[in-house]
Amino acid sequence: MIKAGVYVHLPFCLKKCTYCDFLSHPPKKGEIAAYLDALEIEIERFKVEGLTLFIGGGTPSVVPPALLVELIHKLQQTYGPFLEASIEINPATVDRDYLQALLFSGINRLSIGVQSFDDSTLQLMGRLHNSREAKEVIYLAREVGFKNINIDLIYGYPGTDIISIEKTLKTAVALPVDHISYYGLQLEPGSELFRKNLLQIADEEFVEMYYLGLEILEANGFFQYEVSNFAKENKECNHNLIYWHNKEYLGLGAGAVSRLGRRRFKNISSTDLYITNLKNNSRIIADSEKLTADLLLKENIMLGLRLKKGLNPKQLGDRSLEELYPTETAFLLKEGLLEKVGPNIRLTKKALPIMNTVISRFF
Repeated sequence: MIKAGVYVHLPFCLKKCTYCDFLSHPPKKGEIAAYLDALEIEIERFKVEGLTLFIGGGTPSVVPPALLVELIHKLQQTYGPFLEASIEINPATVDRDYLQALLFSGINRLSIGVQSFDDSTLQLMGRLHNSREAKEVIYLAREVGFKNINIDLIYGYPGTDIISIEKTLKTAVALPVDHISYYGLQLEPGSELFRKNLLQIADEEFVEMYYLGLEILEANGFFQYEVSNFAKENKECNHNLIYWHNKEYLGLGAGAVSRLGRRRFKNISSTDLYITNLKNNSRIIADSEKLTADLLLKENIMLGLRLKKGLNPKQLGDRSLEELYPTETAFLLKEGLLEKVGPNIRLTKKALPIMNTVISRFF
């Protein structure tokens, strides 16, 4: 049986944030229950041994707790037990009872969408919580019994500055959290922010914000293991490591992507069609591609270079990056954008903010 990470997409939220272009929307009457019924049908279509579980969205915590617990139990029975079971939550949509229900259902890792501890920035983003509420949920999660808590932070939002980012970072590292994802804002064409056409942060300040994050997070015990992810000892996100190591994963729900064996496929994005087709026992796969050896090799390079450990020859068919791409690798080593650490080759600190440009040399 295939061993795989399991991702479940719940495409519901109370309100779309200004920067969001994810597949999500406020649910219509009866839509959540109908969607979960459809998910149960899809779950039965696959037989894998689940290594990790990640329930994302949207805002999964918009789903009533009884329905969500029922879904988690179904996933545990079909694919579990999971080494790690994560769920994304919004500080504005959970209370003590909700968190306890998640913990008792087998969820052992929370990912909390904080984004900032600066109230004016949260308002600009269209978030439904404030800084105080975010902190209260983090303390409450720890009090309830969660021993693995991640928070997401965003830097580079229009109207913010280095001072507000420093305040957010210093607040974050003082809280009882185990993992911090520190993402630079991506301006997505389908987002409200893109349509507003606001003045963006200058490139130099954007890079300064990134390096400030590295400095503060690592000085406070959060070691960088991926370009945008920092963890205390043994608290890395095992589910995301499956993606970065280019291993197999099963994606369930509207718009979810799977990679099983040498095949990658994506579900239809329409929630209505997803529900209808599953109810009618029809096809829900929108796109599918065969993963050739050459494509997998290139993806191993692209994903492996995101990791602090870098690329090992074992990830490249027991060949080094220098053997595979001698000209490109030599140039990047000379420019100080790649470095050797034992048998591995990784991005240098200088290369991190321009990672995509560096990686594109191999494509």
